Amino acid sequence: MKEALVLLAKAPLPHQVKTRLIGTLTAEDAADLYAAFLSDTFALMEEVAAEREAARLVLCYTPAGEEEAFEKVEREGSLMLLQRGATVGERLQNCFADLFELGYTSVVILGGDSPTLPGENVWAACESLTNDNQVVIGPTEDAGYDLIGMRALHQTLLQYTPWRTKEVLAGLRAHAHDAKLELIELPAWYEVDTAEELERLRQELKERKDLGYYSRRCLKETAKRAVDQGG
Repeated sequence: MKEALVLLAKAPLPHQVKTRLIGTLTAEDAADLYAAFLSDTFALMEEVAAEREAARLVLCYTPAGEEEAFEKVEREGSLMLLQRGATVGERLQNCFADLFELGYTSVVILGGDSPTLPGENVWAACESLTNDNQVVIGPTEDAGYDLIGMRALHQTLLQYTPWRTKEVLAGLRAHAHDAKLELIELPAWYEVDTAEELERLRQELKERKDLGYYSRRCLKETAKRAVDQGG
C-alpha cells in the first residue's frame, strides 16, 4: 500500500499564524514557534514513515508564493503540494483528491498545532485504515481534530463537516453515520493555541525531555531574547 503522511500547514509568517499567542509572545516569536511545531510534527512523521517503508511525507501548504517561509522548517525529503480551496473542508478534500490522483492508496493528514502528538496515534491511524469505507480521526480536547485519514475520498463528509467550530466531532459522527462509514476515533490530544496551552506545553517539555526538540529549542531562544532585551 502506498501511503502519504501529510502536514497541512500555513506559511510561518508573523501575524499570520498563532495569532492568539500574540501578547504572550511577539508576532515574530509566535511565527518561529509555529515553525518549530511544524518541524516537530515532521520529525514525528519521519519516525512513523521509517517503520512503514511505503510512506511518503508531504507538506500541503498555503499560501502560494510563500514557499521560502518553509525553509526554516525541518522537512527534508518532503513533497510540497499547494492547498486549494476557500474553506477548510475544500482544502482537505482537494488534498486527499490530489494525492489519490498521484497514486497514493492511503492518506493521513495532520495539523501543525500539536507538537507533542504521540507517535502511537499516527501509527494507529495508518494501521486502522484497512478498507475504503473507513475514516480515522484524531480528536483534540477542545472538540477539534489534529489528524484525519482515508483510503478513498468521501466528499460529503469533508464538505459538510463544520471544521472551524466546536462541532467538528459531532458533525463527523453524524455525517459518517448518514453515509454508512466507519469512523475510527483515536485518543484525544491537545493543541497549542492559547497562553494556557502554551504553559501546558512548557510543563510537558520539562517533564519529557524526549519530546518536542524544535519547540523546546525555540522556547529557550525566545526566553533568552526576552531576558537580553529586558536587560
